[in-house]
Amino acid sequence: MPVSPRRGLSRPDAPPGALSWILTIVFLDMTGLGLLVPVIPLIVQEFRADALTIGWLSLVYAAAQLVATPMLGAWSDRHGRRGVLLLSFLGSSAAYIAFGWAPALWVLFAGRMVDGLTGANIGMSQAYIADITAPEHRSRALAMSGVALGAGFIVGPLAGVGLSSYGPHTPAFVAAGLALASTLLAWWRLPESLPTSTRATPAKSRQLNPLAPLVLAFRRASLRPLLVATFLANFAMAALRSHFAFFAITTLAFTQSDANRVMAFLGVMMVIAQGGLVRQAVHRWGDRGTLVLGLTLSALGFAGLSAAGSSSMLYLMVAITAVGVGLGTPTMAALVSHRSSAVEQGVMLSAAQAAASLAQVVGPAWAGFIFDAAGPAFPFSTGAAMVVAALLVVVLNRSREA
Repeated sequence: MPVSPRRGLSRPDAPPGALSWILTIVFLDMTGLGLLVPVIPLIVQEFRADALTIGWLSLVYAAAQLVATPMLGAWSDRHGRRGVLLLSFLGSSAAYIAFGWAPALWVLFAGRMVDGLTGANIGMSQAYIADITAPEHRSRALAMSGVALGAGFIVGPLAGVGLSSYGPHTPAFVAAGLALASTLLAWWRLPESLPTSTRATPAKSRQLNPLAPLVLAFRRASLRPLLVATFLANFAMAALRSHFAFFAITTLAFTQSDANRVMAFLGVMMVIAQGGLVRQAVHRWGDRGTLVLGLTLSALGFAGLSAAGSSSMLYLMVAITAVGVGLGTPTMAALVSHRSSAVEQGVMLSAAQAAASLAQVVGPAWAGFIFDAAGPAFPFSTGAAMVVAALLVVVLNRSREA
């Protein structure tokens, strides 16, 4: 579990212990997700054996989340964070129960849709943390949230190793229990964080359009290449997330336990990259140089995954890919921030997130289609091509370097 934060990170008027509790809840929430992800292919295979079905499940979730997130965010700005947090955790619990129960394929799709429509867990947790922390300590508190997320995604798959002997449905039920525990903890220990005096007026309809910031930002010549690169890199990563376990199971004959171990290893490498390597890289090469390095490593990792014929090769390529993504993701956001004025940071960063979300909608569907049509390696070889394209966009944009 995450360590207790230092005294002084919270605002003087913040509820006592709220930061520790929200970090604990974030950890439990991500642990549940880490339990579910490796067993999704095994549960889906009880109804359909094709990769495209897994892609459609991911698409349904991402599309529902893309549509619902602005509305949930606006609702929380108007009425407070606590209610949306409770709704989000309950939605996750319902989705995990659907995977554990799963009498028919449509139940899995319904569960993923509910999870997407209520899927503001991470964003709302970060908003809660921002509400209760002093401005000068906010980045440290949010970094601790990132550590809690990473730790949960390591512990979840590792716990799944022990549960693997009970079949793929047991981890889903345990994940549902953790989501219910998060709901109860949030109800019991998290008071409302947003004072009535600082709540927003009702959102206008255009503010609820998830693609509106993207359209606005895409008109900026300085931001356009970064948005294109963000879409391409996240397209490749979405394909990896949605089909990696299926690839390992079908190509390398991985068991449920094997898939859990490699997902835990992926989490460890991401924490290492984002927890320490990125700071050193930025200090030495700057944001743009670190982004170029991250995209280069990601492209090499994806290409290597497409040719992986052994578990040792797979682990090596996972490590390279994870480090590349860990270096590239924060520096891409930093460059978007540098190329935006102080009064438009939120809108432009939201545009970058919209580009990533759009990629997460179409990437898994493409991965499922090409997996079935051309072979298990093709989601990763085409992913490598996407990342190379993103790299070229960044490299050829030297004249606009921030």
